[in-house]
Amino acid sequence: MRQSAIFTVEKVKQEIDSKRTHTFEEALELAGFGRAQLILLFLSGCTMMASIIESMGISIILPASDCDLLMDPGEKGMIGGAIFLGVMASSYFWGYQADTRGRKIVLQYALFVVSICSVASSFTNDFTSMMCLRLLTGVFLSAPTSTVYAYFGEFCPPKRRVQMLSYASIMGSVGIIFIAGIGWWLLSYNWSFVIFGLVFKPWRLLFIVYTIPGLLTAVAFLFCPESPKFLLSRSRSQEALDVLRWIHKVNKGSNSTEDFPVTSLASLDDSAQVHYKPGLIGVLKSMKDQTIPLLKCPSVLYFSICCLEALGAFSIYGGLALWFPQIMNKVVSDSATQPICSILQVSNSNASSTEHTAAPQCIEHVQQETFLFTAMLGLFAACVSFFMSLMLGRFQTKSMLIVNMAIAGVAGIVLQFVSNSFAVALLFCVEILFAGIGVLLVNGLAVSLFPTHVTGMAVALINVVGRFSCFAASAVIGLMIRQDCPLTFYLHSGLLLVCSAASLLLP
Repeated sequence: MRQSAIFTVEKVKQEIDSKRTHTFEEALELAGFGRAQLILLFLSGCTMMASIIESMGISIILPASDCDLLMDPGEKGMIGGAIFLGVMASSYFWGYQADTRGRKIVLQYALFVVSICSVASSFTNDFTSMMCLRLLTGVFLSAPTSTVYAYFGEFCPPKRRVQMLSYASIMGSVGIIFIAGIGWWLLSYNWSFVIFGLVFKPWRLLFIVYTIPGLLTAVAFLFCPESPKFLLSRSRSQEALDVLRWIHKVNKGSNSTEDFPVTSLASLDDSAQVHYKPGLIGVLKSMKDQTIPLLKCPSVLYFSICCLEALGAFSIYGGLALWFPQIMNKVVSDSATQPICSILQVSNSNASSTEHTAAPQCIEHVQQETFLFTAMLGLFAACVSFFMSLMLGRFQTKSMLIVNMAIAGVAGIVLQFVSNSFAVALLFCVEILFAGIGVLLVNGLAVSLFPTHVTGMAVALINVVGRFSCFAASAVIGLMIRQDCPLTFYLHSGLLLVCSAASLLLP
């Protein structure tokens, strides 16, 4: 009798609870955390992996295509940086699209077009067409690069959000290993054949193979739901509720969605909603309306700090990292035991004295050291990312960001005073990878700091600043090292330390 009364009371409580309106965060907690988030974690990780492959794979392809494309170093630099220019130029637009049309639709269609552009790149035979296609690839790659953070982050409870994004980022490190492994394998062959008057070689096939992860991910997204928080922000509460029921069903292993205790969702802040307006003028006005909230207190302070963090992190992770294989090749090949800047300055001096006496020759063979160092960087990145993901479950994201940027800055300073090649490689990896984790932490924080209706725009604009610093750093680091090597490392390390200090102002 007593047990029956207890059962009745519990049933009445459940019925009352199911009739009340739940906030989105409450409903997401009730939907549970499990297999649904793990499936989306894997797909989001594959998206990050595809983005890394598209942006960094060209560093392996360009040396292998030297004798076919016959581009000078300046043209190669422009080809390598074209994708970053495309990302930077279109991030604002894709942020708007993600906030008005949807996260999922932007992800899947952009990944399809990126694959098409990369396949088309394999059939180019001159600088102009290659430059245009890589720029176009960057324009569409900008969408998944930033939108994936908002998409996956909105499926995760706030307490787990940044940690899950960190786990997903491990796949980006796997992408670096994929670049080195597949490149080493395909470029070890020396076959060629003529197709449509074009000599097809392994480096052209490499373009196509590098698109496979992104293409498969795009297909997988066709079967995934839209972000429920985005749907709710667009006043599509029933669709949002259906997605939450799907999450509950997958996580609980239930055969139906009827046992989900939420029947009604509270609307998000309607006063801040920005609605899609048709036509060019309407689109421009909507984009302006979505940017203005970021320029109001307290968002403007958080937005400025996040932009500064992206500036420092991307300049190391995207700019300095591109020089990693070349610098390490010089360090390892130098027989003398001396600091890194002494080696680089001697090398640059020798290069300057011979550049006017020796005619340039094309060399299409990629040294094995390039693949080894690239794979080493990816493996180390995966290990560090996994460890940092575990740590995020115990420490605040803000605290982790402060520590990461400080460690990266200190590593860059200590790097100047060691002479052992292994120690140089280790410190170099530490500086690059901890700055890279800073990129993830900043994007994860942005998802939590800004309102849903401007999250995509905020993340996109933060990445605009980051990509610009990435392009600028990769373009000028070589010249800076030649002019004043120690100052180059000190400036970058100082920027990282300033970023660490600025993180103290975040909530």
